Amino acid sequence: MNFVERRDIFIAYHGTYDDYGSLNKAKQLFYFLESRGVKCYFFPTEKSAYFAETPVAVKNADKFLLICNRNIKTDADGTVVNNGIKQELQTFWNCIYEGKRQRGDARVYAYDGFTAVKANDLHIAFQGVAHFDESNASMDDCFEMIYDWIINGSDQKSFDRSLQSPSHTFVEPFLPGTTLEVERVFLRRSHMNKVWDISKMIYVARKIECLGISNNEMTLNMDEDTMKNALCQGMNLEILFLAPYGRHTRAREKEEGQARNTIRNNTNATLSFVSRLKKKLPDPIKNNLKIYIYDLVPRLNMIFIDGEHLLLQYYANAVPGASNPCFYIKKKEDGQLYDFFYEQYQYIRERGTEK
Repeated sequence: MNFVERRDIFIAYHGTYDDYGSLNKAKQLFYFLESRGVKCYFFPTEKSAYFAETPVAVKNADKFLLICNRNIKTDADGTVVNNGIKQELQTFWNCIYEGKRQRGDARVYAYDGFTAVKANDLHIAFQGVAHFDESNASMDDCFEMIYDWIINGSDQKSFDRSLQSPSHTFVEPFLPGTTLEVERVFLRRSHMNKVWDISKMIYVARKIECLGISNNEMTLNMDEDTMKNALCQGMNLEILFLAPYGRHTRAREKEEGQARNTIRNNTNATLSFVSRLKKKLPDPIKNNLKIYIYDLVPRLNMIFIDGEHLLLQYYANAVPGASNPCFYIKKKEDGQLYDFFYEQYQYIRERGTEK
């Protein structure tokens, strides 16, 4: 972790090793904010980071948000007792006291029996400011208000928002689709990659399912040790590759104007990467990584994360994959778009061969 790097927000949580802690809610918020181009410090996604170093990271964050549920440990006065959180809060409070941050830049996200009223007692940094409370608004609405608070300095919900912060100008404007499931549209993959850092997703995701041609994003662009550690810690990864020696690979090379065997060689390299990785996994863990080969016309590149996030790119005629528009789709209870594409993924997997 480069502690000099500025972050828009520091996301704190409690109960890292506790099933009743707030880590999972923090992950959901992290996914949401990262998809909007917000630069987050979220400890599980930081490479080579130590809990003892987080107060240093706090100094380089513009906002501080503590995710709290009723299981957070407090004393009789309602003050937080976790030493790590106390250190992080005190560091940010010092920034407020010294005039480097403003009162209101530190807030609480309250849910599952914890309320905004109780939030005021946790630490002096939280006193007298508005908090985000799921007892007063839905999770989606709270997330939108947090986004507005970070970007615009306000927690007033607005549906006419733009990404004018200097650190977000590389992202295409938010374009609503025919359903609310389409949350972002990007002109090309490089734009999406600046928002959705897949290498960070590896640290927090429980399950990732990928469909592509060579799947560079999930193979050669990843660190092998990082992937191995994530798999050993319980992450499940499934990758579907276009058959390198199948007729559709050569057809795609011609369509993109690629030299013969360009895609074939690239796919062979990525397949070698994941096959080598699987061999290095302990026997009980090997099943966490599944590799499939399919030989159908490649129409879509899809990365499903934890059954609710989809990074989608289609393969246009005569256009290299990386130059195609991309979409971020979030599964909704009343939506059908995410389910449609997941059914397509299952259709191809069922007709593939496990390697």
